[in-house]
Parts: sequence; C-alpha cells; structure tokens
Amino acid sequence: MLQPGYSYVIEKFDNLMDKGYRLKLLSMGFVPEALSTVIRKAPLGDMLHIAIQGAEVSLRAQELALVQIRRAMP
Repeated sequence: MLQPGYSYVIEKFDNLMDKGYRLKLLSMGFVPEALSTVIRKAPLGDMLHIAIQGAEVSLRAQELALVQIRRAMP
C-alpha cells in the first residue's frame, strides 16, 4: 500500500487497464520511470493525493492498483 511521504517510480501499466484511461494517466505524467510522491491519503484510504512531474493529482486506490510501481530508493 502506498504511504504518504514516500516516493515511488512508475514501472508499467497492467494489461487489464482500459486504453483510454491509460492515455489519460500518460497525459498527466504517469510515464515509465517517472518519480511520484504520495502527499496524503484520504481518511478511508480510497483517494491518494500524488505529486508527479510538477503536477498534483488525486486518484482512487483501485485505479492505482493497475499501475505497477516500486518504492524509490532514498
């Protein structure tokens, strides 16, 4: 589970992701090897506020589950 204050690297998208949604994420900066930082998590954990490539976006946890990531090394 993604945690606020930690950085993650985008690796790739799951093949089950809708092509249109994949293009939307790509246009927001979710590209392979991009560094993202979780700023905050909603109280119930459904929404995550993420900084990526100079932008800040909020996404549902279930949407991010289709994005393969790894924790960035400090």
